[in-house]
Amino acid sequence: MHHALGDLLESVADDARWGDALARYAASFGADLLGGAFLACDMDQLAQWGAEFAVHPDVDYWLQSPSSDGTPALLAMGVTPEAAQRYATHYRLRDPLWDEATAQRARLGVAAGVWVATDAPVQATRGFRHTEIYNDFLREYGIGTRMFGGSQGTAHPVANLFMSVYRQGDGEGFTREEVARFQAEFGGVQRAAYLHREMVALRARTLGLESLMEQMPMGLLFFDTAGRLLHANARARVLSARPESVALRTLQRGPVLASTADAALHMLFQQSLQGRSGCVELPGADAGLLLVTLPLSDLAALGLHHRAPGVAWAVLERSLGAEAAVALARQAYRLSPSESDLLLALMRGQTPQDFADARGSRISTVRTQMSALLAKTRTQRQQDLVALVARLMLLAPGQASLQGVPVV
Repeated sequence: MHHALGDLLESVADDARWGDALARYAASFGADLLGGAFLACDMDQLAQWGAEFAVHPDVDYWLQSPSSDGTPALLAMGVTPEAAQRYATHYRLRDPLWDEATAQRARLGVAAGVWVATDAPVQATRGFRHTEIYNDFLREYGIGTRMFGGSQGTAHPVANLFMSVYRQGDGEGFTREEVARFQAEFGGVQRAAYLHREMVALRARTLGLESLMEQMPMGLLFFDTAGRLLHANARARVLSARPESVALRTLQRGPVLASTADAALHMLFQQSLQGRSGCVELPGADAGLLLVTLPLSDLAALGLHHRAPGVAWAVLERSLGAEAAVALARQAYRLSPSESDLLLALMRGQTPQDFADARGSRISTVRTQMSALLAKTRTQRQQDLVALVARLMLLAPGQASLQGVPVV
């Protein structure tokens, strides 16, 4: 492995080093300039977005979103925005190098692979010096010969790399050995570029999420898809610090999917990955704390516009906000006063038997009310009913409207 490629691979997660490492990699081919590096689904998308890259030449602008958004990304631009704009809007259609790259891509067909095109071969140099793009464009910016590589067929559609390196002056340009090495190493550079984009985007999204999470009055936990805790907001940390919150502290110390994790939490996490609502009460001395799954739609309702893969849980105290949530449920689902009272009792941790004893009612009467509650809220179990109302507790009492009440 060439040392320049090794340096590039080592800098994938380092924002400060990545740009310089990419420039040094271009220089390892004797290039005077890194023309540009982009991630896109194909050359057609690259061409469509060329002018947009010129309008926004700041790399950070493009790396805030992951490839799952479907948009291409600028990784580096070595020419001026003016030059990029002129090429995108006029000279690309007159560029023999772009035509050669298109032909090489066509020869690959639908197969995954890498192609490299160059206007440097000695036998083609004389004719190229008479083209419009050379005399009216490249020469103006001191560009002599170019090498342009691309990939296709990557696992993700917006992960193909397109990269060009330039030499100044009118020399013979890139040798066959340099072209062969560029092509041989291109797959490794592509994977490094893709990982760099994903890591920068995830970091940006996570930092934004953390800032918003800190402002929430309820506890919030955010996990990656492997069950590792990424962030716990201030309220969650306060609840964890309580001497009796043993289960909550354990949850934050190890992956949810670990073999030692509570079976109910393991099941709740699997539900969360599938986008299903759910709720469990933390066991033991943590009684009174509810863990509620937050699908992405719920995150958006709270102002947490986060699309990176992961799982969000709210940590709610049964004693806080239950009355307002039950009032919303009563209006939304047309509950009777007795059904509302039963629902509030359930939210406070009472059992149907506890409610019957406190009211001096028969358990059969309370069971009938429970059946009516489940039917009206379209839930199937008491756990689902509690989860529904717990999610309503996330809405500020003064801001909730019937249109915003989720129906399960």
